Amino acid sequence: MTADNPADQTGQLAEGRRTATDIPDDPQELAEDIKQTREQVGQTVEALTNKLDPKVQLRETAGRMKGRVSAATGEATSKITDKAGTVGQQVRGTAAKAARGADEQRVPLAVVAGVAILLMGAWITWVMRRR
Repeated sequence: MTADNPADQTGQLAEGRRTATDIPDDPQELAEDIKQTREQVGQTVEALTNKLDPKVQLRETAGRMKGRVSAATGEATSKITDKAGTVGQQVRGTAAKAARGADEQRVPLAVVAGVAILLMGAWITWVMRRR
């Protein structure tokens, strides 16, 4: 590639490069073209500066990490909430089952307690009469 020929090795013009025939003849068009070129160069310089600036790189990395952590936190929260709901249902089911079991066992327990009291009373009466 020479200074007169801005084409690359494939014979194609490099992107954004111009030849003398591409430059507008009208002064207003030329001024607009210069303005656009300055904006493009400014954006390119800013992008390159940001790529080389450690503070900007740290901010961008921190932003990406914050997004990842936020996503992971949301996923973990969702899983924990789902698991807590499942465990809560199991606990409620077990508590209801235990309550039903306790209700079913109250009557036989009362009968056993009554019989024990009667036997104890009979034994106390028998011991008292023997004296």
